[in-house]
Amino acid sequence: MKKGFQALILAVGLILALAPAALAGTVTGDQLRQAFPQAPAPGKTLTRGEFAALLARAAGMQVTSDPAGTRGDAWYIPAVMALKEKGVIRGYPDGGLHLDQPVTLLEAAVMASRVLGLPDGVTAPEVKGSLGRESWGYTPYAWLVRAGLLQPGQDASALLTVDGGVAFLARVFGSDPEAEKIVQAAQQAQAKVKDLKFAGSMAISVRLRPGAAGEVPAVSMQGNIESEFSYPLSLHQKVEMTLNLPVEKTPGKDLPPGGKVQVTMEQYLVDGIMYQRVEAPGMAGPRWMKLPKGALPDLEALVEQSRNAAGLPPGLKDSFHFQYLGEGIENGHKVHRIACYGRIDDWQALMQALPGGLTPEMEQALNQAGGVLKSISFWGVEAIGVENNLTYAYEMTGLVAFADKFQGETVPLETMTINMKVTDYQYNSGLKIQVPAEALTAPEVPLTPSAPGIAQPLPSDNGKSPGISG
Repeated sequence: MKKGFQALILAVGLILALAPAALAGTVTGDQLRQAFPQAPAPGKTLTRGEFAALLARAAGMQVTSDPAGTRGDAWYIPAVMALKEKGVIRGYPDGGLHLDQPVTLLEAAVMASRVLGLPDGVTAPEVKGSLGRESWGYTPYAWLVRAGLLQPGQDASALLTVDGGVAFLARVFGSDPEAEKIVQAAQQAQAKVKDLKFAGSMAISVRLRPGAAGEVPAVSMQGNIESEFSYPLSLHQKVEMTLNLPVEKTPGKDLPPGGKVQVTMEQYLVDGIMYQRVEAPGMAGPRWMKLPKGALPDLEALVEQSRNAAGLPPGLKDSFHFQYLGEGIENGHKVHRIACYGRIDDWQALMQALPGGLTPEMEQALNQAGGVLKSISFWGVEAIGVENNLTYAYEMTGLVAFADKFQGETVPLETMTINMKVTDYQYNSGLKIQVPAEALTAPEVPLTPSAPGIAQPLPSDNGKSPGISG
């Protein structure tokens, strides 16, 4: 389990490095309207079944076609079945899907958020909106408000017309041209940066599936991160984290009070060699280790790919979307605020996006992580300088949903949430990164992960309370 988790974190880290390079595909209202076998009447109210068909088309889902009249089913049934299989449309407490019933904006938002990879049980961000926290759909509503896809004053209970549903989905699964233009300018500006420092906070939390809580302790951690980059690529990073372990469920008797464990991790990457330092309770002292030069992918190529927007395979380009949130002030700079969100569940496309030179061990680690993951979704807001197109603040949440089973065994984890918030950026300060002398003499530790030994249960997909639809 430990080695598998390390491989998973490594894989997620590589995805995070790639994500900013992706520019979104677009879907238009005219394309969505082609889902209807006949043009709907002007002002027609959209039903839940019709919305399902539009949603499947907007998301580019593979739907088994059923020519009209073949089975006597409604034309949207194949799309409904595809969404039902993926847990996107679940119905009401009475078990019915009620496909002929009008769809509300909130139901539409909930179903769209599931397609975007928003897992059940994730914490809602802080937003100002018209919907109360007691609502069954508040969490996905809040995430879509934060991303600029819903306006705070919109009536979430309003029934959607065909025009309204088409406009909503075209916005969710498209991108604001102004936002994309700003993001491209930011990538061009970033490619000219010679060195960069930033500091911020990071938090990781794990949600267990029902039945796993008594077998595996839930772990959360939070702390601070400091990073320095000198291009083409030298880096120094220091992370100070507090791990919160449930004392009553954690083996051993040497946990500190409250199960709070302080861990410091530091790493240098210079001349293609990674040096790592770990300091934690129970260790005789800080421990340095060195990874073989060939154990890591071509990180310089990876960074340049991201900095220069070299591009990703089409399957990943269409997975990320941008929305313009308006102007603001950040650290004394006038900025554009850009929301970025998207989902990755095509592991093969991701592997194709990585630069060449992966070691067999690295490929094994990534492929194993791909077997454990169901999807990874990203929800971020970036503040980009109006005058120089450089980033001055960034908040990103990565939401990892785990597969039900891996290698025939149930997986104990339901979701993992990784949140990073950075508000202190410094550019072109003449930074020089030097590896400490004690790191240079550290023992070499090869990266040879083995297959993760995971043996616990994923939660059932019912987390609905009375009155929940969607």
